[in-house]
Amino acid sequence: MAKVVVDKESCIACGVCWALAPDIFELDPVSGKTRVRDPYKKNDDEKQSVGEVPDDLAEVAKNAAASCPTGSIKVE
Repeated sequence: MAKVVVDKESCIACGVCWALAPDIFELDPVSGKTRVRDPYKKNDDEKQSVGEVPDDLAEVAKNAAASCPTGSIKVE
């Protein structure tokens, strides 16, 4: 499993991660920022969204993180 963290404070909701990894990321309709989708979401608040993705999606998450223009996504 790979841990995925979205920093909502620096996210500009440009949608790159949703386009590259729609199974992992989505728009949070409340904050207007990116969040980790169910069933991978573990914690979600106004500052960050944290989730865990299976190994077969880790590279997809890393690609989305590398493409984020603000560096708001970290994959560990």
